[in-house]
Amino acid sequence: MKRTLSRLGLVLAAGAVSALVSVSPAAAANQTACGDRTDLVKVWYNGSQTACFANAGVMAPGLPNVSRVTSGNNNIEILLGDHVRVMPKWSAIRDVEGLNATLHILQIR
Repeated sequence: MKRTLSRLGLVLAAGAVSALVSVSPAAAANQTACGDRTDLVKVWYNGSQTACFANAGVMAPGLPNVSRVTSGNNNIEILLGDHVRVMPKWSAIRDVEGLNATLHILQIR
């Protein structure tokens, strides 16, 4: 039963990602230097590494062990581990449970 529910969750997450990608415009999102900017999407991952992203579009960064994500001046949707999260402008999430999820998909609107 537990295995069936787990598979169902993954199927639903995959369906959500398909919906995100199929409705989106051409992928023009890109990775950029973070600097001191706060308006970019910023991801802390793999210990102390950071990556920043700008411009509307969809990409698959595949960043492991994500500990924090901030949306900056962007509305974003992410597939983090097996969870789809919708984040409005100027919001943040932090992994306080030590899940070390991978950021599979990032959509900047």
